[in-house]
Amino acid sequence: DPPDCNMFALHPFRHLRNAYPAAKHFALRSKSSLAGELQAPSVKIYQYEICPFCCKVKAFLDWQKLAYQTVEVNPLTKAEIKFSEGYRKVPIAIIDGAQVNDSLKILSTLASMVADKTGDAAVANTLNEPETAKWLEWADKELAVLLFPNITRSFPESYQAFKYIAEVPTFGPGSKVANQLAGSVAMWLANGKLKRKYNITDERKQLLETLDVWLAAVGDGPFLKGDSLTLPDVVVYGVVSSIRGLDTYSELMKSSPRLSRWIDTVRAQIGDSMRLEDAKVVRTFGPTAP
Repeated sequence: DPPDCNMFALHPFRHLRNAYPAAKHFALRSKSSLAGELQAPSVKIYQYEICPFCCKVKAFLDWQKLAYQTVEVNPLTKAEIKFSEGYRKVPIAIIDGAQVNDSLKILSTLASMVADKTGDAAVANTLNEPETAKWLEWADKELAVLLFPNITRSFPESYQAFKYIAEVPTFGPGSKVANQLAGSVAMWLANGKLKRKYNITDERKQLLETLDVWLAAVGDGPFLKGDSLTLPDVVVYGVVSSIRGLDTYSELMKSSPRLSRWIDTVRAQIGDSMRLEDAKVVRTFGPTAP
């Protein structure tokens, strides 16, 4: 049961976290009620920038041209999500004031909102299709779980993976240093545990083989079902884009030119990020990296 980005919460940090009182979480209103009340999308995503489950949600929002804000969660303290009672993973979405947990539930809620607002239920309807459900589950349980072991094979790789922290504008210097150092060590130490949990022996080989399964399904493409971009395309792209800027990503693109071409084609089709920010942030890691 892949836990959204709990893997990036890093279990070794548990003894470092302060005990925050949990506020009562928002009740999730029905999708039809939510969509009916909204005149314009109001979406805030609590995230880790390089979390694959967060990145697939952002890819969906970019694809659907829905503006959104992001709040970077401190992996050490998780102070930003202390309001969330009983759920301490990311992404967490606040949609028109209502809390929605779990990346797949967030996608479903957003798709229903789009359908109710525009009258176009095409994307929402695909969520009920067996093939779509198969690929969304595959993206979580077969693909996303392989990324963490691949970016933490050594301490230098773990250190690089946590460099995204330095680009978070809301974190102070002390927080950045603490997360960079403690996070790198914790991620590196957690590598073996994750590999045993998911029966991973050769992480790089298995990642390439898993991506080959997707590319075989795409075939001549350019997308899963030909010329039209699909929800599975967007989700798989979002997962892979989470490690953009890291050495692992560069090696994947070099090892698989087909994957690189597919990534570039999907990225162009999705278009620019719809993230709203007070000031432009130049990121070298994650989905908006060059």
